[in-house]
Amino acid sequence: MLARTVVVAIAVVAAAGMCVRLGFWQLSRASGKRAIHVAQRALLALPPIELAEALPAAAPEVGRRARVRGMWERDRHVLLSGRSYIGAAGVSLVTPVRLASGEYLLVERGWLPAADSRSAHPERLPDSVADVLGVVLPLGSAALANEWVALPAERAGVELWSARTLDSAHAIARLPSPLALWSVRALPASGDSPSASDEPSPKPEPYDVPGGSVHVSYAIQWFGFAAVILGGAIALALRRKPSPMPPERE
Repeated sequence: MLARTVVVAIAVVAAAGMCVRLGFWQLSRASGKRAIHVAQRALLALPPIELAEALPAAAPEVGRRARVRGMWERDRHVLLSGRSYIGAAGVSLVTPVRLASGEYLLVERGWLPAADSRSAHPERLPDSVADVLGVVLPLGSAALANEWVALPAERAGVELWSARTLDSAHAIARLPSPLALWSVRALPASGDSPSASDEPSPKPEPYDVPGGSVHVSYAIQWFGFAAVILGGAIALALRRKPSPMPPERE
């Protein structure tokens, strides 16, 4: 009986200890997320890098704002598939911008509605000068990229590509060069909302990471589990404690 009690007590303490440890792990993750959030907000607060004349000698820091001015390459577009926005299916439109130097930079212009989450027609967009404020992002790894698929266009000479992600190998092979091996994702202007027309709608900041409140909630749950395990074990032990024998009558 004593051995069984000892085994049960060890199991209860181990289970409660594991829950407490998981709770502190979640608090650590919350602290890490808050640190990332602070760093990202600091980058976004810096003045934007001006990209109009030529590409910089080195890629800007990821998360830094940049203003891109040039000409849209109207005959080349990439549609990033499976990009829902506020519950609606769609794609994210990426178009190269030609700078004054003749160099090209990929700009993720924003979301377009697409019932199949794959097909859209950015060639319908009017010819315009690019003037975009966005955030610098890296291109994905070629080792993890899916094959780009050609899509039919409504106008001759236009190349449309469907892809899950942007990667340097496919971008260099299929888009104008010289091409930057990083991109800029457009930020929405204040008060922007999804467009019902063919105009792309920029999505909110891609580097706006929550401050960790979700992980704090998880930590509270784990601490609660530990309290329930210990409290339940103590209550059960007290319930099973033998009652004292009544005194014998003389």
